Amino acid sequence: MNRLKLMLENCLRDLKGSDGSISMATQTVLLLFLLTLTLTSASIQHYLADNLNQMLGSDLVVESHAPLKHDAEVALRSLAPRLSVTQLNDITLTHMGKWARVRLKLIDDAYPLQGNLQIGDTPVATQRAVDQGPKVGEIWIDSRLATMLRTQVGDTLTIGGTDLRVSAILFHEPDRIMEGHSTTQRAMVHTNSLNDASIDNSVRRTRYLVTADASQQRAIENWARTALPGASVIKKIGGQHPLANFWQRTENFIGLASVILFFMGAVALDMTNRRWLAKMRYRLAIYASFGTRTRTGMLMALGEWLAGFILSAVLATILATLAFILIVGQLQSYFPGIETAWHWWPASKTIGLVFLLLLTLQVPSFIQLSRASLLALIRNASESSHVWHRLFLSVTSVALLAAAYSDNWLLTGMTLAAITAALILMVALTWTVIRLGDLWGRRRTGLLPFAFFMMRQRLFAKSAQVLGLGLCGLLLLFTLMLMRDLGSTMEGYSRSHDGNLLISEAQTEQIDAINRWAEITGSSVRSLRPFMPAQLVAVNGKTLADHARNPSDTLTTLKDPIRLSWTETIPANNRLAGGTWWSAGVGDWRQISAESEVMTDMGLRYGDKLTYQIRGKTYDFTLVASHTYQPGAGSITFWFQVPLSARAHIDAPTRYMGSMELPEHAWDALAGLWQQYPTLSLVPLRELTERFDRTLGIVTKLTSGYAAMVLLLALFVLAASVSGFSADDRQKNGLLMSMGFRETDCLLLNFHDWGVTALIAAAGAIAGTWSAGLLIYQAQFNLTYNPDISWVVGMVFAMVVTVCLVGYIACRQSLKVSVRDLLAT
Repeated sequence: MNRLKLMLENCLRDLKGSDGSISMATQTVLLLFLLTLTLTSASIQHYLADNLNQMLGSDLVVESHAPLKHDAEVALRSLAPRLSVTQLNDITLTHMGKWARVRLKLIDDAYPLQGNLQIGDTPVATQRAVDQGPKVGEIWIDSRLATMLRTQVGDTLTIGGTDLRVSAILFHEPDRIMEGHSTTQRAMVHTNSLNDASIDNSVRRTRYLVTADASQQRAIENWARTALPGASVIKKIGGQHPLANFWQRTENFIGLASVILFFMGAVALDMTNRRWLAKMRYRLAIYASFGTRTRTGMLMALGEWLAGFILSAVLATILATLAFILIVGQLQSYFPGIETAWHWWPASKTIGLVFLLLLTLQVPSFIQLSRASLLALIRNASESSHVWHRLFLSVTSVALLAAAYSDNWLLTGMTLAAITAALILMVALTWTVIRLGDLWGRRRTGLLPFAFFMMRQRLFAKSAQVLGLGLCGLLLLFTLMLMRDLGSTMEGYSRSHDGNLLISEAQTEQIDAINRWAEITGSSVRSLRPFMPAQLVAVNGKTLADHARNPSDTLTTLKDPIRLSWTETIPANNRLAGGTWWSAGVGDWRQISAESEVMTDMGLRYGDKLTYQIRGKTYDFTLVASHTYQPGAGSITFWFQVPLSARAHIDAPTRYMGSMELPEHAWDALAGLWQQYPTLSLVPLRELTERFDRTLGIVTKLTSGYAAMVLLLALFVLAASVSGFSADDRQKNGLLMSMGFRETDCLLLNFHDWGVTALIAAAGAIAGTWSAGLLIYQAQFNLTYNPDISWVVGMVFAMVVTVCLVGYIACRQSLKVSVRDLLAT
């Protein structure tokens, strides 16, 4: 018989069995998940590259958080043939009692350098292209802002005491590259229309749009690298989109999720391999009895496995394409204009990666097959050592892959610690419960003592089943229960300690006005903490890009100015996490304390020299202490804090951050305060809650899809754990019924077996979720995690019922057996 034909027939015969079906389904699901993510990621990256090319509005942009000094601007103009200067400010616009937070762009006469502006006379008017921005004394607003403020062309808006006439509705800016603020409402004025002091705030950004050839762009990059340490350079050709690091962090998270799913898939495949290995031993021994060499038999076994993988890859590709089309449709609201396209190279790399990972899982089986012989057919190989080796290698590989993908070592470490602790607990519970149950049942009769006796005989197999089911339950609980509890806990804490209005930024001259307004409206100022905008530009003389090469949320935040505060003693809502806090009134003012998680993410150590840029000047501080947040005195805290004596040595205006409590009637009076001080940044708690809800909505969609994959793989693990031992169960049930046991007794015996398994797995899953919640709440928010007990009980009940039900469905065939059937096998 042709060897290829024989391999294909054997492959199809295996796939018709329960083990082969579960194995192929598991491989298909893993490939489906990873292929879908790969195609989505590639499409987003392609979209960002197009967005950078089409919406930068120039060949190169130099962005700084403060206007360049005269000498620096002169040097830049000498390197750039054409240059346009724009500024972005976040302010609050008001009109007839209505208010809205706006990103205001100030432009010069040279703007725009490339492309056209699109404007109209009404929010629904036909757009027209113009090559120049608003004139002095005019303001253009976008259509959503016009609708929110109920403003039309010809109305007057007041900004810091200056009246500006609305002369057009703004639809399109050629330099509005996507930066995560695509939903921000916009307005545009000429730079000579407003006094610079009236719109000054800490989040202002100045952009220098440049038209230059390749050599001139290289010269500007080299110059900016040394002359402008706090600036960033974005190029149209060969540059990196500002959202590239954000998407890199997203891919890191996806990578972590993929690792966990792969581990679950490995558990299912390992269980199905038990039957597959037995079949392949038999086939290779038969091949050998006909004179086939071991090498040839091994190649045939590999070919059979490869044929199954190819079939899984084809099915996964078809399903991933359909899922990819649906996901891109959902992404249209976040990435307008994103399109579906098949990305062959990334997809091929993903399939190749999964192939290598799955092949690695098969290596132990192929090693055992290479030693197969006729004598091996009558031997029962011990699997104890193999179980521990596979478990150790699986946990180690997950930890290494998680470390490679992680962009937050602290959270990743806590998550892995919780999972590891849960697995250890599940192993310990399995051994303890089964051994104690076996000891308890030795002097007793009945189905439950006998069930403990049978489980004791398959202790290693039972441990694998508990680990697989428990890990599935842990991930389901973690993604569903923990996320649900987090929102309500944080919202309740913020409401009770920080009032209903957050003062994000207030200038010194605005504090008296806030206090007067609060007194008039019956409001109360709960807290005010001083700070100054400061941008970390170097660590031990190295730039941030050179010091921290892995993308992270902390690194992204530190690329912009942060709030640097000063204090003599440790604030009431902080505690010392390490190092030595400075003494009041004495010591060097160039000392600094950092949030402990920031130190972990950025790899900082005590004694490091941190260089900050404040209003164009640089200041060096030595890291001497670390602090962490603790509840009880409000949630206003700062990543970095310096001694009070440092304030006198730094030339910068003082800003304030705090919170207020407003009665219901005071909200309508906020528009008057904003009209007088448009740069005053006030954020209502309900707005923060809405933002959190929107973010949680996105996260919920992601976690729901992820939880569905986890649930699907959990069912595969459960089915594999039943199928992998179906032959043993069939033999056991046949022998029991030959001794007078009824089919009902065997069924109850199975329920006892699976009920104990599910209870142990559920206990480990709950313990892991609880410990993860305690770690994350304590480390991140210093709060006590109080899970909903009804949820816990409900999940345990659902898990036990599900496991027993699936176990019953899977074991029905093993009950249809007789002694004659056993003799015939």
